[in-house]
Order: sequence, then structure tokens, then C-alpha cells
Amino acid sequence: MPLPTDRNTNLNGIDRLKCIFPYSSKTPDATGRGSIHASPCDLGITSSESTVPARLKAAWILTLQCFIIADVFCFEYNDCVADNDASMDQDRDQATLYVTRLHRSEPVQSFITRFEQKQRTLVATKVPESCEISTVASGSLYHQCNTSLYYRTNARKEISCQKMDLAILVTKSLESKLVMELDYSLSHTDAEMAQSILSTFQHIYTQILNASATLLIHNVDPCPPSHRKRIQEFTNNVSPVNKKCLHDLIIDQCRQRPDQIAVRSWDGDLTYGELDDLSMRLASHVVELGVRPETFVLSCFEKSTLAIIARLAILRAGGAYISIHASNPPVYLESVIIRTKTTILLTDSYFVDHFRGIVPTVVELAPKWLRSLPKALNDPVCEDVQPDNACLVLFTSGSTGTPKGIIQIHSSYATAIQDYARNLHLGSHTRYLSFDDYAFDISNLEFLVPLIMGGVCCVPGPMKTVEDLASQIRILDANIVFLTPTVAIKLEPADVPCLEIMCVGGEPLPKDLVRKWAAQSTRLVNQYGMGEVAICCAYNDQIHHLEGSKIGRPSSGAIWIVDPASTETLLPIGGVGELIIEGPHLSRGYIDSTALGRTEAGFLKVIPRWLSQLHPDRAHRMYRSGDLGRLSADGKITYLGRKDTILKLDGCRIDALEVEHQVRKFLSDKDSIVVDLLDTIDGQADPSLTAFLYLDNHPLSTAPVVKGAPVLYDAMSDGDARAKVEEIKNGLALALPRYMIPSTYVLMTWTPRTASKKLDRKKVKVLGQAFYSGVLEEMTKDKDYAHRMKLLPM
Repeated sequence: MPLPTDRNTNLNGIDRLKCIFPYSSKTPDATGRGSIHASPCDLGITSSESTVPARLKAAWILTLQCFIIADVFCFEYNDCVADNDASMDQDRDQATLYVTRLHRSEPVQSFITRFEQKQRTLVATKVPESCEISTVASGSLYHQCNTSLYYRTNARKEISCQKMDLAILVTKSLESKLVMELDYSLSHTDAEMAQSILSTFQHIYTQILNASATLLIHNVDPCPPSHRKRIQEFTNNVSPVNKKCLHDLIIDQCRQRPDQIAVRSWDGDLTYGELDDLSMRLASHVVELGVRPETFVLSCFEKSTLAIIARLAILRAGGAYISIHASNPPVYLESVIIRTKTTILLTDSYFVDHFRGIVPTVVELAPKWLRSLPKALNDPVCEDVQPDNACLVLFTSGSTGTPKGIIQIHSSYATAIQDYARNLHLGSHTRYLSFDDYAFDISNLEFLVPLIMGGVCCVPGPMKTVEDLASQIRILDANIVFLTPTVAIKLEPADVPCLEIMCVGGEPLPKDLVRKWAAQSTRLVNQYGMGEVAICCAYNDQIHHLEGSKIGRPSSGAIWIVDPASTETLLPIGGVGELIIEGPHLSRGYIDSTALGRTEAGFLKVIPRWLSQLHPDRAHRMYRSGDLGRLSADGKITYLGRKDTILKLDGCRIDALEVEHQVRKFLSDKDSIVVDLLDTIDGQADPSLTAFLYLDNHPLSTAPVVKGAPVLYDAMSDGDARAKVEEIKNGLALALPRYMIPSTYVLMTWTPRTASKKLDRKKVKVLGQAFYSGVLEEMTKDKDYAHRMKLLPM
């Protein structure tokens, strides 16, 4: 069953409403049902019998919002308060489906009163607007929700609820207590999640039982004390700050093992002694060029030993390096240069001519030239650099057409690498393959980790195929590599017998990948992280093929799950919310954010109250990841997707809004664009970055008042649309990196919008997924399909 992921859901009718509690069972093939009970709780002083059901309904809605991302919630309700002994079989024609739109600023007492006053009038016309509560006979709407709530005043009445995945049973005892029970399907929910749901429900009910007139819905605490205690234990181990500079850690290894290999590369090897000598010579040279602490220096290289020497030299000179790629368009490079006030670039013979006239000082590195440089008179070359100085700047996608520059400092990276190496048991035996492009975030880990640990940085030669990758791993005798799942699944274990650890990340792990490596001696590790938090902040090295999205435990710092709408609301174990990352591995922030009008929204300015309550001795910075996740009872975290428009493809982070911003330059005011990541419904095809276009002057475009859904076409198979697509593609090539340029273009006859006239991204994605699946199916049947237009009505 799908997990709703859009809090801005606007639905036209109850028949289209989905309020499905997500799966949590580790045994989806299990049969039968489980049941757990909670300790009896007070009934409360009531003015009428109707008050208890109203409170129970309100409490269940507030419980559902902890586990389902939505604005509109529904559940089935059935009660039995008669005084006969008849059994209470689930009659779906008599049960009622309660539907309500939750408003966080509404007083809890008002919310309860609305349930109390609502009569069982069948209203099946639309999802409630404003603060309405609608009811409808649930017999024909089983597919709308999978939870039910029962209230009975006679414990002898038997209840059967086999058709629902989750059923809350509340019984009024003779002692005027409420006995709560959760009955659940074993194929849907595991015992630990069931316990979490029931304890959350009881905790919320107890709060609203004595709610004051001023208590608002968003102030209700959904996290029971027992959960807080467990979460406190999970988040106890935050490492102290490593107050050292990255280059000092590497130089320590150079002095300890000068004759051992530090870099093994296709263009020659370097010992630690040679790396020390050459990087010191170059560092002294760039200091003469004006590099100081907080000076940014560009670095652009093909894979080589020169790139390693250059980055280490920049660090030793006190500066911070910015790795770029020569294929980036001039507009992109110009933005980076102007905003960082960079005047120096280190590069090799491949790119030196490309940058002359763009960067004031271009330094071409060559082995003979490096050895001719005079030895440094001072060691260290720069005595002023401190652990809180910048060490690198990482540029990633931004939402305004301007790339976002993340400033990392020495102590953050040093702390993260220290924890990363400890968790994966890395050391002087580590031979890390430097696979990623130097402009990508993970390349910093591939270069720094082995050198700081006294291991070997393995630099491969040019690679065009997976066979080339396997060959380079064998030749360099690499024993650890980081790959995206898209690449990793194509690698055969038998072709890389030297590989001991294969780290994967950037995308959810497909089942086939986990199965493929499960029986191998190579350890599969799922990594999770981002540039703002020194790349890796969680890892999972015990992967089950049914849990490919489980990212495990924090590697550095702590990870918290909060309400996506409020960082002040800590969610219970099992709740679905936004990942908040805390610790000493966070970056300093974004470059020139004030000048660009960009806020540091991702970095919390005010520490949530719950952190000072659970860990009063901590004062680390915190970062809102924008990712949705769920904390399991074992302390591991499952990644559930993005809450915004940031996409991940082949390990690269793409802001859909930035791509759309660039595309709009080639569209009229009446045209529209939606960019999203699509794959087939069955997940068998590689994902594709897709641009959905509505062209107002196109012959096939229709008025947006058309009922139903728009018709989708293959834009490249239509003459008029193809011309516009070619214009867009040519324009994007000058403004964006290649990985941010859509590979698939779909024409829409009109643009789906929500009731509030906002772009309905969720509908576009659903329609696009079905279209994409149909396109691939047609292409497998018809070789001439690529030359004809595909029409798929929805």
C-alpha cells in the first residue's frame, strides 16, 4: 500500500481519498492477526455518553497524522452501546467512514465538539472543506482506508475486524475505565509498530481528556514518555569535535609511513613521503599567489595523482578548494567564480586553455614542474589556519537558477571521517577507489578517508563500461568503493574478488541488488548523507532485501524524526516525519546567502525544546534535511522520500525548481513546466529525469476546465513540440550541468491543478508514471514506435 507523501493534498471527492497506514511488517507473507493491550486509562468526567466516542475519534485522527503524511484523514468507525449480548460482526454497510481535514491551529476542544455534534448523515459529495467532518457509509469504500475504530460498552460483545489492517478496539469497563486494544494483520504490521501505535493513541487520548480551552492541535505532544526515553538512548552517542585540520591528519600519516604507498593511480604511484614533499612545494607556491585562510581556490582535473596533490596543497596553504568540472556551462562557472571571489585555479594540461581568460590566475600542474618548485622554508606552510576555517566548498543544485555553495570546515569533516572510519572498520589496510567525479560530494570522502587512515587512495583510469570499472578495481586492488545502486547492480561479484566493502547510496536499494550481494563475502553498506553534513551521516551494514530503504543508524551525530510542519514536535517511534540532523559534522552554511536573499532555512536558528529536555548538555547545530523517514524500535531509520522538490538521480542531487526556472526562459507566460523523476510502475526500468510541458499555443492543448485528466504525448514524436524541446535542450546545455538536463519530454494537453489553483505535482507524477510504463511497453513491441506519436488517454 502506498505511503501518501503530500501534505498539500487537495481532492475532488471522497471516492479519490486515500488514507492508508503504511506497511511495517518484516514478514509480508505472514497470515493471521496479532493483538496487544494497553493499561486501562481513565474514562473522564463526561456530560453524555457521546463525549467518549468523540474524544476517541479525535485522538485517532491525531494518531494517524503521526504516521501518514496528509491533510485529510479518514477511518472507519463502528460502535455498539446497546445492552444486548449480540456479537458485533463487522457490517460494512452499517459502519461509518469519518473524513476530516485537520487544521493544526484549531483548539482541541473545538475539534472534539465537532465530532460530538456530527450526526451520522451520509455525505458522499466531497472531501470536507474548512473544518467540516463528513461521514459516509463505508461499505463500498474499503479501499479508501485501512484502519478502523470500535467503541463498545459491553465487554461481552465480540468484535470481528478481519478486513482491516489495523483496528483499535476500546471497551468501557465496569470500573469506568477504558481498555484499549489494537488488532492488526501480521502481514501488514509487526508487533513493535503495533505497540508504538497503541501507546501513541493512548498518550494522545490522555492529553485531550484534560485539554484546556486554549490547547491547540499543533501543541498536542504525540510522543509518549516511554518513546522519549528510547529516543534519548538512541541519540546518546554524539562524538566530540575533532579539533584538527584535515591536512594535519594526512601529514601525520606522511611522517609515520613515508615509504608506504599513499596514492596508486593509472598515471603513477605516490608514497606518503612524495605526497608530503610535492604538496608542501605547491602549497608554498600558492601562498605566494595570495592564498590564506578563507581563500577559495578552484581545482579542475581529470582523475590523476595531480588532483590529489593539488587539493592537499590548497589545504596546507590554509585555503579551501572548490572542485569543478570543465563541462559545466560558462554561466554556471561564472556564477561560482564571482560569488566565491576566486582568482586562482589549479588544473592540468587537459583544461588549462579552457580556463584562460575566465580565471585571472591559472596554474598548470605537471610532475616535472612540481619537482622543480623550491622546498618550503616553513613547515607548516600556513600557521594561521584553524579547525574552524573553511576546507572546501561544494556546489549543488539551487532553486533560483543559482547553484548553492556549501561551506565545510576542517573540524566538521575531520569528525565525520573519524566516525565513518570507525563504523566501517577502516584503517591502514583500506584501499578506497576514487570513482566519483571530483566535482561531486562523495569524491571528498574517497580522497580524504584513505589518506587520513594511512591507507591507499586508488585512482582509476578512464572508464566507459562496467567491465572497465571491474578491471580498474582489480588492477588497483581496491577493497572499498562507493557506487550508486544503478551502477552497483551491474557489477558482478565474481569480477571483483578483492572488494571487501561496497558502499551504495544516493538512491533506494533495489531488492535485486541486495540479493545479488547477500551471499558474497563483500559487505554491502547503505550510506545516507548530503553536502550540508559532511557527506555520510547514517549507514546500514545489515541489509535485508525487503528493507532496501533502511539507512540504519547515525554515523556521526544524531538523527531525529519530527513533524514536517513543526520542528518543535518530536514524533513517536514509527512516526513518519522529517529527518533533523544534529552534530559537529554540520557545515558552516551557504556562501553569500544573505547577498542572494537566500535564507539558511535548512539550519535551525532556534534549538527545539525537546533537545534541551533530552540532552541538556548539548548545543550542536541542527539541519532540516527535507527527507522523510521513520525510526524503528531497533533505532534504525528508514528513508521514505523527499518532502519537497529535491530529486536524486545516480547519486546526484537535482532541484526540480532550478531546472524549471531555466526551462521557463524558453516558454510563454501561459505555458507551464513540471520536472520530476519517473520510473515504471513496476520499478523495472531505470529512472528518468522528465520534463512535463504544457504549450498553450500547441494544437493539441485544451482548456484546463476539462474534467478527468490531461492526455499525455511523447513530445519528441510531435513536430511542433519537438522544435520547442530542442530549443529548451540547447538552452539548458548552456546553463546547467548535464545531469540536471531532462532526458524525457512529455507534452500535456492541460496542466492539472489543485482546488487552490496550485500545480498538482502529485497528479502529474502519477499520470506520468503510467504513461512512462505504457511507452516502454509499446517500444518493446513496436520497433517503429520511436518514429510515431504515442497517445495514452488517462
